[in-house]
Amino acid sequence: MVREKENFIKQSTHTSFYTGGQFAISNDGQYLLCTYNALIHILDIQTQHIIRSIGQDDTSSEVVSFALFNDLIVIAYRNQLLRQFNWTTGTCLRTWKSVHKNTIICMTFNSNGSLLATGGADFTVKIWDVEHLYYTHNLKGSTSIIRVVLFYTSEMKKIHVICGSDDGRIYLHNLHVSGANPTILQGHMSTVTSLVLHNDHTLISSGRDRVVIIWDLQTQSSIRTIPVMESIEALIALSSVDYLKKLKIKQTFASDELLFFTFGNSGLIKLWSGTTGRCLLIQEDKTYEKIAANSYGKDKEHEQVFLNAYFNETTRMFYTNTIDHNIIAFNIKKLKLEKQFIGELGDVLDVRFLNDNDNNPLYIIVANNDEKVKIFHLNTWHCQMLKGHTDIVIGLDISYDHSLIATCSKDDIIRIWSYNVDRSSFVCVAIAEGHTGDVAAIAFAKTSNDFIVSGSQDTTAKVWSLENLILDSNEPQNLSSVFTLKTHDKEVNSIAVSFNDKQFATGSADKTAKIWDIRNQKLLAVLSGHRRGIWCVQYSPVNPELATASADGLIKIWSTKDYNCLQTIEGHDASVLRIIYLSMGTQLISSGSDGLLKLWDLKTSTCVKSIDAHEGKIWGMSASTDENLLVTCASDSSVVIWRDSTEEDRQAKRENVEEVLLMEQEVSNLLVNKKYHEALKIALNLNQPYRTLTIIKEILNEIDGIDRLKNTLLQFSDDHLNLLFSYVIDWNTNTRHSTEAQIIIKVLLSIMTPDKILKLPNGQKCVENLLPYTERHMSRIERLSQQVLFLDFSWHSMKYLDQSNISSSNELPTTT
Repeated sequence: MVREKENFIKQSTHTSFYTGGQFAISNDGQYLLCTYNALIHILDIQTQHIIRSIGQDDTSSEVVSFALFNDLIVIAYRNQLLRQFNWTTGTCLRTWKSVHKNTIICMTFNSNGSLLATGGADFTVKIWDVEHLYYTHNLKGSTSIIRVVLFYTSEMKKIHVICGSDDGRIYLHNLHVSGANPTILQGHMSTVTSLVLHNDHTLISSGRDRVVIIWDLQTQSSIRTIPVMESIEALIALSSVDYLKKLKIKQTFASDELLFFTFGNSGLIKLWSGTTGRCLLIQEDKTYEKIAANSYGKDKEHEQVFLNAYFNETTRMFYTNTIDHNIIAFNIKKLKLEKQFIGELGDVLDVRFLNDNDNNPLYIIVANNDEKVKIFHLNTWHCQMLKGHTDIVIGLDISYDHSLIATCSKDDIIRIWSYNVDRSSFVCVAIAEGHTGDVAAIAFAKTSNDFIVSGSQDTTAKVWSLENLILDSNEPQNLSSVFTLKTHDKEVNSIAVSFNDKQFATGSADKTAKIWDIRNQKLLAVLSGHRRGIWCVQYSPVNPELATASADGLIKIWSTKDYNCLQTIEGHDASVLRIIYLSMGTQLISSGSDGLLKLWDLKTSTCVKSIDAHEGKIWGMSASTDENLLVTCASDSSVVIWRDSTEEDRQAKRENVEEVLLMEQEVSNLLVNKKYHEALKIALNLNQPYRTLTIIKEILNEIDGIDRLKNTLLQFSDDHLNLLFSYVIDWNTNTRHSTEAQIIIKVLLSIMTPDKILKLPNGQKCVENLLPYTERHMSRIERLSQQVLFLDFSWHSMKYLDQSNISSSNELPTTT
């Protein structure tokens, strides 16, 4: 028996968390700190979940730089403010002005965290005493923007600040000599990008002039200039050569050997010897970010460029960021990619689950506004990239056995991908070229891997044969089109293949859907009825039906036998972008441009559940094979995993019913035993106003009932008192219960101050609703009082008249 679904709850979310710029790794290697507009996000490296955000999401104060020291972080904003936080708790410790006349570009702490140096676009460096909260030095001398700053303690225990600027010069400031001009080290012909100390007197500098220079700080002269043949953005010199034992380097090194790694625009990590000036090792793992050599290999736009780099001694990992806002972790053992963080997703256009060998969802395939397809691991969100397309990937699909991935792009090309065990990565095994417009829709056959169907903005649909596909070939195979059909008058937005592989349906912006016979290559039906373009078509897995979703906000179900419209579902206030059949075709779930998910019962055409899922248009949606998981993606740069919570909700309802029955029985037993005070609290928990009123009446009928009620209410929580206030509002509107309501109000006012009453969730509303009826009851009581006085007056008057009559009768003369 099919168990229909009633609800989906959010299981996990992956969203944009990094907008470029600086990042840092905690000392223990567990947390990643990175900039996101005006915030600093703190991520758990294992799960990539954002555990905390530091700062306020204010576009007027964008983060430009930050410095980290143990638990402290100092953040520089574009509005020239500095803020100091404890990043482990998110507490702001101090805010002050930067004193710089322009934006701060770089900043760093000294070795013990007592001093902070900030380098700015005003060509100066400021030194701050972090402990005593003031700045100690204003270092001038540079003629260009300061790009990197570094503390250095000489052998004479003198503290120096070294900074590199855009003019290619390195400035050495002695903090113990006031007003002295800095020592200038000249050698670079372009921007100095990185400064690294090797020992007490050796400095390594890199620049965009494609050289690395070794400096002796004692003689303040260069020792060696090493041409590295690429623009270097970051340098790392390891504290010990023991870290290099796992690398395949034949020669041995002395303990004080000058070795350093470079990170630049080649996208490869390189190990250099500062003694010989030779490159000792170049990273071998080129598959992680390089385009296949057989296509578009000369396209510089798609090459990787490293920016900043850090080495964490705890995890023994290199961390570097790229120009496309990704953060990558490499293991020093083999310089192999271990983890990749996708910092910014942009608009996410399509998404699918990819199963493991046990048919359980393991990966999420994402097509976002990028030419690279992202494959996320479901548990760790580690990302692999499929590179080959030269323009934005619009759509994708997974084969029936989850062995193949098909992607289509604005480059008019379709690519087929398969997992290569030897390379431990996905590789392109086939390319389909033939469309003359953006390929917007792709669909595999449902029962085999014999063919795929594609739809394009050139208004055609093509069927491509996969029968002779070779998976272990070194070169991608060129697919041939079996046939091409002129399908619509406008672009094709969606394609679906029937579950018997005999038909396929197309949905177009021309407001129609069409059904086509694959064997005979002919049109079977034109489905007209939508008032705007069709975004999605889907076949039912069981019934001979086809569902269409349109920009007119309607979902229509069509018969694939007589091609009539069986039902029209209304409910979305905006365009319906995606639909999926669930529960063996008895249910349908839809996503809209309003950010809503709606679950429909097709028997009654009613909405079972409406979920506010995203803040933007939900472009993509897919269900796992067992339908326990649902994944959605949207224009709000987020991918959300949803879990079917139907059984959990039903179990919770059953447990709640059992709990209510037990509590009702307990209340009944307490009432029989006349334990009204204990029964009152349980009645409030059960949310039973009438039983609560009955119990209160019984309490008031007791001797000293008001005092006993007061003692009982003193033991209640604010939630119970707030609920009782809401009951009193209803009771106060009825003259039959107004007496008890007024007594309760009097008791509550005696145990609670007016301020406390107003602070209750419904306090303000209760007071406003109580006043009119209370005034009405007061007027009624005043009228009754007047009537009582009038009756008393009438009674006394009648009594006086009766006595007068008796006296008069006694005084009448008698006649004889």
